Amino acid sequence: MFTNPLMEYEKTIFSVKVAILSLATFFIIIIGHNIYKRLFSRRSLPKSLPWIGMDDGLFSRARTTVRTLFHTRDLVLEGYEKYSKQNLPFVLPNVTTGPEVIIPMSQMEWLLHQPDSILSQNEVNRQFLQADYTMLHPRVVSDTVHDDVIRKELTKLLGDYTEDVQDEIDFAFRKVWGVNTNDWAELPAYHTMLDVIGRISNRVLVGMPLCRDEGYLKPSKEFARLVVVQGTIISLFPPLFKPVLAPLINFFDTQRYRKCAKYIIPLIKLRNSAPLGDEKKKNDYVQWSIDHSRRKNDPSERTLDIISKRLNVVGFAAIQSSAITLTNLILDLGASPQITTYLSIIRDEVLTELSAERGVWTKAALARMVTLDSTLRESLRLWGFVSRGVLKEVSHKNGVTLPTGEHLPRGTKVGIHAYPVHHDDNYYKDPYTFNPMRFCSQEEKLVDGLANSGGNKGTALVTTSSIFMPFSHGRHACPGRFFASQQLKLVLAYIALNYDIQPIASRPANDWFVGSQGPPLEVRVRIRRREGTV
Repeated sequence: MFTNPLMEYEKTIFSVKVAILSLATFFIIIIGHNIYKRLFSRRSLPKSLPWIGMDDGLFSRARTTVRTLFHTRDLVLEGYEKYSKQNLPFVLPNVTTGPEVIIPMSQMEWLLHQPDSILSQNEVNRQFLQADYTMLHPRVVSDTVHDDVIRKELTKLLGDYTEDVQDEIDFAFRKVWGVNTNDWAELPAYHTMLDVIGRISNRVLVGMPLCRDEGYLKPSKEFARLVVVQGTIISLFPPLFKPVLAPLINFFDTQRYRKCAKYIIPLIKLRNSAPLGDEKKKNDYVQWSIDHSRRKNDPSERTLDIISKRLNVVGFAAIQSSAITLTNLILDLGASPQITTYLSIIRDEVLTELSAERGVWTKAALARMVTLDSTLRESLRLWGFVSRGVLKEVSHKNGVTLPTGEHLPRGTKVGIHAYPVHHDDNYYKDPYTFNPMRFCSQEEKLVDGLANSGGNKGTALVTTSSIFMPFSHGRHACPGRFFASQQLKLVLAYIALNYDIQPIASRPANDWFVGSQGPPLEVRVRIRRREGTV
């Protein structure tokens, strides 16, 4: 039978057009549903819960949700004043991870005592960073190995590392800030702190000589530097698209990991081949991970892939947050009219406590340097990296009922934001003023009735409370805060002893992005080495 080629061609073209149209329709439906759910849906939340920022105008919920990209601070402060202080919950939109039910401070104890089977804090952290896509391997964020190694090895051995860390701080500052005692040097605050923290963190995580290898250091310290932005972009896409688009968004971090792996994988191979009970084995994160897998009898935790990826992720956690914290602190000190006095007070205490230990940096001496704790606590109070303090996701299939009676379905975010609490004059006198000695004089109103860790001297940096939540609060408070505290205190002590910071006219405002804030990354400060310290 004769077949008309033209008709067959037209049929083929028609079929292709139908397929393309069907696929386009499918994608439009998926994207449309994503936009509706993100901007217009109530997410099955009770109608009795008020949404902050809403008005009677057209598309009010959508407009308010979009505002959270750059104005979460304004919205959370408005909600705190309008509802939280009246002991009422409210809904805070979030364009990336969905609306959050913010409960009043009176419900903090209820929030903290809910089991993980009811409210999960880990799930919130995973979604915030889109960790399944940004943290190299889903297993890195889904199990407890990180917490186990940090709590049982890193934190336990902090005292053993004090002198090593101090040695690396001296090396790093001489290299990065220099030793010129005559002239002021203008340097980028964030980038120099990123370099310093990258070096001292890796002194503990991988040890010498790798911690001073520039080929390893650069990708190690820059890995996941913009993870908040990357996570936000990924979160805006429907789940169907994420496995395809996330690798493109994370391309540069993947390349950084591969550069690090060239150094780390041979090291892991060497350690895995070492005989059991080797008394000369190294004491660093790689070895702790191997030892942990052997104790658990789990060979899958000793693979080259999983250990190298875990190392990059724990490095990110140790480096980025501390670099941002120190940048904030330098700007706070520089903008303070009393910078000379404050640095002198810190310097005197450090020298006194070092003298008591015959000049040796010890864990005990560092613990007694409470002005370091107070100064860092004050900067973190003002500029905590994330606005949220304790935020959890309803994980029980039947949902949960708030103490005020509202029922929240599974998947709802619920908690308390730290930023408005940290700036509440009911808890802190002159809450927007940087007062680095605030926590030495016990001006903090510890509503939890916690005793301070330094007798009547002050409160340790690592101590959390319902009104001090930069590390969160409760049983899921950041397990790495003890390591971070050691680094931050030693760096501040070194700066006070060895450098002058030129005063700046005013403190640059931090930049907000959804629920996170950070200092301007390119801001520059002027520093000079102190006479007699070279």
